[in-house]
Amino acid sequence: MSQTLTCQKLLATVVRRKHTCAYVVQLDSWCDLTRAFASGRSLFSLSGRLQRSLAETLACAASCIKDPEASVQYLRDLMGPVAGCLLENASRSDLKSVAHQPDVIYMVCCLLERLRGAARATQPRTQKVLFEMGHTAMKSLLTLLEVYKNQSEVVYMILKFVVDFIDGQAVFLDGKETSVLMSFCLRLLQIYSSHNIGKVMLSLSSTLRSESQSEKYKDLRALLRLLTNICSKDLVGFLSDSNIEGSPDIAEVIYVGLDIVTPLISLDLLKYPKLSRDYFVLMSHLLEVYPEKVAHLNRDAFGRIIGSLEFGLHNQDGDVVERCLTAVNALASYHFKERLGGRGGLSSQLMESERSNGKLHESISSHFLRLLLQLLLFEDFRMELAGSAADALLPLLLCEQELYQRLVHELLGKQHNPTVKSRLAVAFHNLTSSNNLSSALDRPNRQKFRKNLRTFLGEVSGFMQIK
Repeated sequence: MSQTLTCQKLLATVVRRKHTCAYVVQLDSWCDLTRAFASGRSLFSLSGRLQRSLAETLACAASCIKDPEASVQYLRDLMGPVAGCLLENASRSDLKSVAHQPDVIYMVCCLLERLRGAARATQPRTQKVLFEMGHTAMKSLLTLLEVYKNQSEVVYMILKFVVDFIDGQAVFLDGKETSVLMSFCLRLLQIYSSHNIGKVMLSLSSTLRSESQSEKYKDLRALLRLLTNICSKDLVGFLSDSNIEGSPDIAEVIYVGLDIVTPLISLDLLKYPKLSRDYFVLMSHLLEVYPEKVAHLNRDAFGRIIGSLEFGLHNQDGDVVERCLTAVNALASYHFKERLGGRGGLSSQLMESERSNGKLHESISSHFLRLLLQLLLFEDFRMELAGSAADALLPLLLCEQELYQRLVHELLGKQHNPTVKSRLAVAFHNLTSSNNLSSALDRPNRQKFRKNLRTFLGEVSGFMQIK
């Protein structure tokens, strides 16, 4: 208990107070602590979580050292031995024979936790030296992933370090650093894929009945977060604008990641709330940034993504539904713009749907238009999601105007009450004509349609028998 309070509360509080921290880092007792952390053995007795917290706190203290050179040297003295120790372990000639000994696994996990803690402490003044630390560790991490491909805990630690490293570094990286990081991520994912690590980890996690739901599939969740961070607009925009020879294509990294993830995700797995949220965060990011990559996936992979979005739209978690609406908006907008430019867009990707008259093959935009209208009119739709729903519905309407008119006609034909039928017809007419709505997907037109949809939902909810 005292160790937990010291590592996670007391020292962290000291570092957050800059004036106090600037004084404390000059004390001999603080220097003794940093030396013990960097080169001693006694602190390895702490749990992994406490080592991560301690590393983050000690690394954060570098920002309180006024002299920039002294601050950099402090961090190098603190974390250099940790990265060096990881390299030493990964370079052992007898690694394969000793790697699975408990003490070796424990040491590797401790070192990874320390690196992760330091990565979480990234700040403008410390970014460069912490990038050096990560760069030094990259080759070691790839070696360890190869060796520990069947060790769930080590795989998870490696992925979590990379997740936190990218998260901390993304906004600061220059073109060269981004290129280095993406090359590393591509190789990491290739190793992960070549050994079918995802399937192995999935199998192991599904058999651990004693695990809490929050702990199940945590390695898969880490992989999803890694891919989400790679989709970061900071990274995508920077590398897209750079002309560095040999720079990897971020889209290629994402494509490899998708090839790993899509076969692993099932509708049963999406019933786990945390996993579900991480997956749909990735999908919304991915489709906003790289819709064309998803559009050109093979039919099975594309079908799994579409099926997952359909499942997510009926989720009880409002954030998941909003992410799915964002993803549908991105897909439909891509399809509309491609067709406007005389290209096929998503035309080659057809969905098979069950209808009263048998199976129907229809376009993705037709499929989601039917689904979204059903959701808005006949299901328990949350009004706070109306803006996101409008953004998804507008490009679908623009793509499928004839289908929309037919669906409206069919719905009106089912209304036996003349008053309801008339009011519903007016509501549908106003939805697509009020506020001088045009056939564009620019911001002003989207705002108009958001207003139209909110008015429409307010009108129809008052007189339709929604079930």
